[in-house]
Amino acid sequence: MKTSRSALAALAATVLVLMLSACWPGGTPSADPSDTPTTPVETVVPEETETPEPEGLDEDDYANILAAIETGNTAAIESYLSNPVNFIIAASECCGPVTPVEAIANLDYAEGGADPWTVTPEGTVDVYRTGFYVDYFPEGAFVVESADADPMVISFTIAGDEITGIFISAGASLLMP
Repeated sequence: MKTSRSALAALAATVLVLMLSACWPGGTPSADPSDTPTTPVETVVPEETETPEPEGLDEDDYANILAAIETGNTAAIESYLSNPVNFIIAASECCGPVTPVEAIANLDYAEGGADPWTVTPEGTVDVYRTGFYVDYFPEGAFVVESADADPMVISFTIAGDEITGIFISAGASLLMP
């Protein structure tokens, strides 16, 4: 079989074009890149969700806490406690961060206070804030005291709808500046 030069040249040119097109990224280049079809991409924007602020404790919650101390049924306040909760007894080495169960057990210390327990007047709490234990009487603390001559004092630090700290003093005289 005899092949003409022009046929060989045409064959060589075709092979060369095929080889070059195989080396081109994406195959054969198109004249206009906008000619390639595109699939529209739907952008999904997530809905903004607001994290609700804790509502805080209400009058009933405060009444429950006071009743739990007065009756000695301190287990009733366990559901209010953060985990951990900072539990401190004035003039002692006790305790620091503890679990809610440990805090409830430590609240047995308050059984030494005479009934009735009452909410400490804000003016008295302001005096406690000038003493050594100022950190345990932050704004918004719920402070109760026993009916003793030198009343036992318990300060509950509240954050949102949780008790994050409990401070107990065997007597208010320890809290004076």
